[in-house]
Amino acid sequence: MRFSIVVPVHNNPADLSVCLSSIARLDYSKSDFEVVVVDNNSSDDTAEVARSFGVAVLVEAEVQSSYAARNRGIRAARGEFIAFTDSDCIVDPQWLSEIEAAIEEGVGCLAGEILSAPPATLVERFSDEIGLLRQRGPLSGWHFKPYAQTANAVYRRRVFDEIGLFDPSMQSGGDATLAWRMQDRTAYTLKFVPSAIVHHHHRASVPELWKQFRRYGTGKMSWAFAEPDYVPPDIAKLEAEAVAAFDKAVLALEEAGLDEKALVFPVLRAATQMAHLSGYMQDLLTTVSQGLPLDQVPGHARRLVPTCNLCGGTRFVPGPGGRMAGRQAPQCDECGSLERHRALAAVLDTWDGKDLARRSAICFGEALPKPLAQRFRSVRQARIGERVGGCHEMALVSGFAAQAGGRDLAEVLGQAASSLSPDGMLLLADEAGRRFEAVIGGQTARLTMDEPLLAEVRAHMTNARARAETIADDVTRRGHYFVRVGQ
Repeated sequence: MRFSIVVPVHNNPADLSVCLSSIARLDYSKSDFEVVVVDNNSSDDTAEVARSFGVAVLVEAEVQSSYAARNRGIRAARGEFIAFTDSDCIVDPQWLSEIEAAIEEGVGCLAGEILSAPPATLVERFSDEIGLLRQRGPLSGWHFKPYAQTANAVYRRRVFDEIGLFDPSMQSGGDATLAWRMQDRTAYTLKFVPSAIVHHHHRASVPELWKQFRRYGTGKMSWAFAEPDYVPPDIAKLEAEAVAAFDKAVLALEEAGLDEKALVFPVLRAATQMAHLSGYMQDLLTTVSQGLPLDQVPGHARRLVPTCNLCGGTRFVPGPGGRMAGRQAPQCDECGSLERHRALAAVLDTWDGKDLARRSAICFGEALPKPLAQRFRSVRQARIGERVGGCHEMALVSGFAAQAGGRDLAEVLGQAASSLSPDGMLLLADEAGRRFEAVIGGQTARLTMDEPLLAEVRAHMTNARARAETIADDVTRRGHYFVRVGQ
């Protein structure tokens, strides 16, 4: 399969029908491309419309984000190249043929041009006039570095294999951070293909246009969180530019000699309402940032971004299988740590680092990420049921609920404890509140990773001191329950 066309959609059956009809008219060989529509929690007949075209229809129900939907499509796609367009776009018949002709070795992303569909309203004509969504601006790097907008972008699958997928927590700007990661981490380049055209239906009303540009505004802080070198817009400068735009508009209306009450005063009223909103938002920002000047607020916000306590990374991606923790991606893109690893790091931080570095550890279950394993003198990997010697200063049973599930609890605890030296520490860990079944006294019992488990541990290990604590991962805020047995 040469191309996989991925189309994310949410409650847009009419435009989607037009989009898929245009894809059906492509002059490219039908056996060399597939169409994957990803329904992002639509509440209407969007999915049924997609199925009527005989294309693959997937559902992204966990995260409401076009980037999460695109990720779902990428994971299911079979093509060598992943071509993205949106449900409100119409592709030219030569779209894929023009992309095919432009493919070069070393090019990781091909960006086709995005033109306006014939505008029907004043607002659509305005968007057409200002060249909204044309690719030349983003590709010039005018914001920060070059990027391709996903209304018309084609990536090699290998790019995703090397750098990961879109950031699903973003509402806007995820196409930029993906392209920037590709340029930072690989030798792949972007290429503009102006002859590969899609036509985009612009927003038809002022409220829709407002929402669109407000979403663009949210993307600026998302860029600031993802890119340490990106300088977010200056708040005072943005306000000054808005005031200048209003002033220019009012002067133009006045010079045209138009009716003041009917045409000029409404613009002035809009200016006063925007000034009111600006004053309120600026005072709110100053308050929540404890009195910082406005020009320092973006930097303050950056310091509040979740940080991996293992490597200091600030970029997080979906976990295995695309798992998310609510709206937060849980896996650190730098070191690969997940919630349980960062919670374990917080527990280990309570020990003296030099003391840990002298200890040998045995880990039952998954292997520790490198930043955690490096804290010990040595780490041995084992599994429950495997015979091991009793010479380790620490034994960790990670994912305890899964490891002990269906087994005799006394045997699991006994085997883990038998791997320890006389003064060793046993540490049982799993997500707080996780339920599992284990055999206790010959009977199957239901346990949870909280006080009932601690009581059972104390009952089975009467000669050892046992205590427990719940540690929250700073990134996802999910708690993990740890039972310490020993020192």
